[in-house]
Amino acid sequence: MRRFGLILSVVALSAASAAYGQVWSEYENRQEFFAVNFPSDPVRTTSTFKTSKGTTLPATVFTATAPASSITAGKYIVTVVNYSTAPAEGGQTALDDAAKMILARGESKYDGVEHTEQIRSRRLTVETETKRWLAEIMYHEGRLYIIEADTAIDVVPPAQFQASIEILDDKGNRIRYRSVGSTERVR
Repeated sequence: MRRFGLILSVVALSAASAAYGQVWSEYENRQEFFAVNFPSDPVRTTSTFKTSKGTTLPATVFTATAPASSITAGKYIVTVVNYSTAPAEGGQTALDDAAKMILARGESKYDGVEHTEQIRSRRLTVETETKRWLAEIMYHEGRLYIIEADTAIDVVPPAQFQASIEILDDKGNRIRYRSVGSTERVR
């Protein structure tokens, strides 16, 4: 009888490990100058982003999905919008435009100005009865980065995704500034 209990324990532990032990890995994209942790290899698509002034800008969307059996089940998206043809609409306006799009999905649970790597960003949590979106929105050197986790409300909030974003320079090095608004990097 003891042996049967031990076998059941091992089987239960193995099943739990499979569901909870999903391995996330870092994805780096040097063309769009970012790195982030994804639950699987992302699918890359092209899209557009409409600014509050009505300008349509090109966007590249990277989407990865964690399986329903995972503790982090959901869709994980990084959208990179290129503002090179509309630099006057970038910066704080771009952050606000992206935030409005996400806030329109449900009830705001958190909306704060942050400084990820000393780059001004906007962090959001939006919920409905069944869904949750965690987002980090950043603007750096002509690019708007919209980092979104789209999960069911009963899934553990995937903060590791939101917090894993890194902006890269042209050599693939992580950019960190000494202070907000500074051009002096931390080495």
